[in-house]
Amino acid sequence: MPSDPRSPVSPSGRLPAGVLGRDYLKFLQLSVDDEFPVEESLDDVALEDALAAIRCGSMRAVRPAMKIFFDGCQFWIASHFHRYEAARRLGARHQEFWCEIQPGPKDHAVRYASRIPGILRFRRDPSTPAG
Repeated sequence: MPSDPRSPVSPSGRLPAGVLGRDYLKFLQLSVDDEFPVEESLDDVALEDALAAIRCGSMRAVRPAMKIFFDGCQFWIASHFHRYEAARRLGARHQEFWCEIQPGPKDHAVRYASRIPGILRFRRDPSTPAG
């Protein structure tokens, strides 16, 4: 509940003290919602570019910033999943990414990502008929 003083996200929408609007975050700090079938929905060219950037040590300089939502506890990825996946595949657990961080729960990251055309396809429950 946002009006609760113990709530991780302030009611004013400002970031908690010490969390910048744009900053570097490490791979190990980032979380991906289980609904995202990351490997199935990545652009192969973007993934190869991200793999190359990590291998040559230039990922910190890659722009634009990854969109991240912070719920007071976890940083949820909402864009540029190919960068995260490249670091995962290479075992680059301490890779840093330039991120735009804003307050919000995991649901905000899911909603934001679902609006990116052609980037993500959500896993569908096999018992749910295709619409």
